[in-house]
Amino acid sequence: MKIKKNDKAYLQDLKIDIRASKDINYQELALLFDKPAFLNMLPKLRETYSVPNLISLEEYREYFTDGDPGSSWANEAKADLSKYSKLNDLKKNFSALLDSINTTEFPVVLEDECYLLCYEFNRPPHFYRAIRQAIFCETVTDDDFRPTEAVIIEANSLWFDTCLPPVAIFVSPTTTYDDIKEEFRKAKEMMKTDKRLSYYQPRTDLTPNIRKYRHWYWERIKGKTHQQIADEWLEKHETENTTYLDVLKAVKTYEKLLAS
Repeated sequence: MKIKKNDKAYLQDLKIDIRASKDINYQELALLFDKPAFLNMLPKLRETYSVPNLISLEEYREYFTDGDPGSSWANEAKADLSKYSKLNDLKKNFSALLDSINTTEFPVVLEDECYLLCYEFNRPPHFYRAIRQAIFCETVTDDDFRPTEAVIIEANSLWFDTCLPPVAIFVSPTTTYDDIKEEFRKAKEMMKTDKRLSYYQPRTDLTPNIRKYRHWYWERIKGKTHQQIADEWLEKHETENTTYLDVLKAVKTYEKLLAS
């Protein structure tokens, strides 16, 4: 019996060790990083980003603290777009990203290319950190693989740049209800502790009778006396024992809420 030649044997040298705490993350990462098309790109990617020797996870975390290698790794890089099978679609739909990637600033080019690779392999953007790790390491973890994530959105617009960033929870097809609950807890904590979100501190406890207080406030704005407001309220709500003092206190309470 003739043994069939294994024409994919060379891929063993490019195999990525996947260490994921969740099975669903393991599957998601494996089904991208075991693709021959992705593995065939790795040598060229590593050449582009000056990776003659793969680095350890510890070194990777040191270089890429907070997702930005700064100048600790390299100063310049030039992406080779010829390897993309979807280049025409990229030129049509992602012209701004291609303009950005044509710079030579290392962190910018690297991040942009990771997003291009997400598009090339039909993966959502949250894969970009894992792809970056695969370029520099032979091991990928799910520490930075976040299909569900609470983040502060800081877009390049006047609204957001005047320190009014919103918080969003990004979800993916693999997101579970428990994932959302966990990220919701993180989002609430961000709102309490992150200085960028300190511009808005709403009352999270409901003021009793808020609808009534607002109505009386606006009646007072119209020029009615506290007694007039109480009398008119009693005509429509005979079961309530409303006095002018109730109206007075309610209006003062509402004014304090408006001033907070």
